[in-house]
Amino acid sequence: MKLKLPKNQRNGLKVWCRQCRKNNCGCKNYENHSYRMNLIDPITFKHSSKILKSKNYDDAIAEALTFKKDVKNNTIKKVEPMVEVGNDYTLAEAILKYDDYLKGESIYNHLKKKVSSKHKTEVLNYLTQFHDSVKKNRKVKWIKPNMIGRADVSYFYGLITNRYKPKTINKIIQTLTTFFNFLIDIEDIVMKNYFKECIKMSVPKSQINIITKNEFDSILDAIDTCTPLYQTTKAGRFDKMNMSGLKNIFKLFLFIGGRREEVLSLKWNDIFVSDYGTKFFMIRNLKVERITNEVDVSAKLVPINSDLEDLLYQMGWDQKKDTDCNIIEEADYFTLGTLMEKVSDAFTHYRKCAGITKDITLKHLRKTYLTWTYQAMGENTGRITSHSGIKVLRDHYLDPQVLSTVETAALSVKIFG
Repeated sequence: MKLKLPKNQRNGLKVWCRQCRKNNCGCKNYENHSYRMNLIDPITFKHSSKILKSKNYDDAIAEALTFKKDVKNNTIKKVEPMVEVGNDYTLAEAILKYDDYLKGESIYNHLKKKVSSKHKTEVLNYLTQFHDSVKKNRKVKWIKPNMIGRADVSYFYGLITNRYKPKTINKIIQTLTTFFNFLIDIEDIVMKNYFKECIKMSVPKSQINIITKNEFDSILDAIDTCTPLYQTTKAGRFDKMNMSGLKNIFKLFLFIGGRREEVLSLKWNDIFVSDYGTKFFMIRNLKVERITNEVDVSAKLVPINSDLEDLLYQMGWDQKKDTDCNIIEEADYFTLGTLMEKVSDAFTHYRKCAGITKDITLKHLRKTYLTWTYQAMGENTGRITSHSGIKVLRDHYLDPQVLSTVETAALSVKIFG
């Protein structure tokens, strides 16, 4: 019989699968399902649970209330075989606990960290791979964290070395090390962290490619001479890049040096003119907003040098000044995600059409910008950013030190020299 729970019930009652060893896992092993009561002491945070005998929901509620009363009065008999207390749970349950911890949904509110959803998904993927490798190697359905040994780590290490590159392998090992530190230091499981023994793999220093003026010009020329059709997938699907302003879009990326989402989201009223007449772009720091899950993040300041100013006038700055219109008109017709994909694919397509074999993509325009900016500003390059909120910037206030730095950039930086 399939056991059911009412919607939005918050009394700690779960459906436990003895085969999967999970609560509310949604599997179809109905013969192994039982009701299970879970309690957390609000003072000590001690976890207590009991697999209930009743298969009827109402009877299970009555049995759960009795269990709750026994826990409160500390009258549970030591011989009770169906009670699980504290941190005596399986590796799968430990991974779910860690996932809740990263989401900020655990009892450890004072330890809550701000991590992106992408990071949480990546961590859960690595932990799941380790869990599956242990099950495969040991040929078991479940295992507890304190049963993990050096052989389990060695077996998993062998699997990932055949699947990933050194940089990713080091990231996975660090993820597992942090996970077991969580179980030892926060969950108080008595065990050894064997992932600490893993030796980091040597990662070759990556070569930073920047784009030369001749390469950039040849890519722009290819837009006029090559077919706009390009293959988007290995399956052979083709797309057509019929954006009239593609040359200007590529130039914006080169002269602003922003990330894709930053440049493609720009509006004409994002341009700020200081009391000294220096022009800046105020760019939302979307990456920081996403990571911290906050919207009140200081904007980044990008100076509008002569190259960028000439381009903006060509794109209609005189007519659209201070309006809420998108600088890139195509942003009116596509979602941000679609536009980012199209512009990236188009750059790669026309780079190949131009006969450039060097492995460069749209993001290398940002690297090129930062490289040339560093030539003019040196260590001050990283200070092209805001120290104040957007509202303060709108009121024409800038930190004098930052203003000086950005004005220097506006006057000195010249892409390609």
